[in-house]
Amino acid sequence: MLTWDLEDWITDVGADLVEKRCANASNFTTMESAVYEIWLLDTEARNGGVSQYFCNHGLQQWAACQTAAVAVGLSSFHAFSDALNAIIGTAQDPYEVIRAQGDPAEDLWYSYQSAVVQELRGLYPNAL
Repeated sequence: MLTWDLEDWITDVGADLVEKRCANASNFTTMESAVYEIWLLDTEARNGGVSQYFCNHGLQQWAACQTAAVAVGLSSFHAFSDALNAIIGTAQDPYEVIRAQGDPAEDLWYSYQSAVVQELRGLYPNAL
């Protein structure tokens, strides 16, 4: 679980980026893309588990999230990505795979969340 300051940070910066994306998504920097992708994953996972992320956004968004994390050198994300990819494998519907696995898969993000968000905040030049 996130500390309150990390939860506030990811929520606030995510809201700012959603506003920016609505105005003109092409203006995202590489770092902003990474923050947006992690914010999206974090928000969905906190609201309904990892399966909710896949139900609402699918494999294409997951690929974008992984690419964005690699692009900014978010090293703490790698272990989470590997663990989640081991669960979903080559499934065309990761939502169903995660739901079938139950709580351990649904709650996987919580084992990595704090380290990832903390590292991301340190990397983001406009940290609140």
